[in-house]
Amino acid sequence: MNDSNFTFRGQRPDEEVRLVVRRHPIVFFWPLLQSTIALAFIVLALIFWGLSDIFYIVVTVLILIIFSLIFKISFIYSNSFCLVTNQRVINVDQRGFFNRVITETDYAKIQEVTNSTSGMIGTTFNIGEINILTAGKESQLTIRNIPDPYSIQQEITKNISTK
Repeated sequence: MNDSNFTFRGQRPDEEVRLVVRRHPIVFFWPLLQSTIALAFIVLALIFWGLSDIFYIVVTVLILIIFSLIFKISFIYSNSFCLVTNQRVINVDQRGFFNRVITETDYAKIQEVTNSTSGMIGTTFNIGEINILTAGKESQLTIRNIPDPYSIQQEITKNISTK
């Protein structure tokens, strides 16, 4: 659970990364399934309806759209994470190619840490969210779609109690 070799821009001199948490990959299942089904329909249409110049253009455009969607999903997955350090919690939420929200809170400001898991997929795969209630202007930090939210909550709580 110790990710002390992980470094990031803005890291304080005496700050040590304790945990790096990424979204659970299952949350990207539906978009990938939709892309795969669309690609399968394109291939089937190509096989059954013959080959015309317009059809080639439409198929090419649809394939480019599907691959760009897959690329976007991969980009969002690889650039969204939560850092639990010995001093603070930092959540990096990549929402699109040009949309990123970074939220952080020091342990001294944390008032309450809760976790929740809901739904059939969340319960089956132990996927949930952590809500951190803080003092200050931004009163809540939510980290969504993460694996094993209980153990991450316990790691944050352990770091709070050592401060």
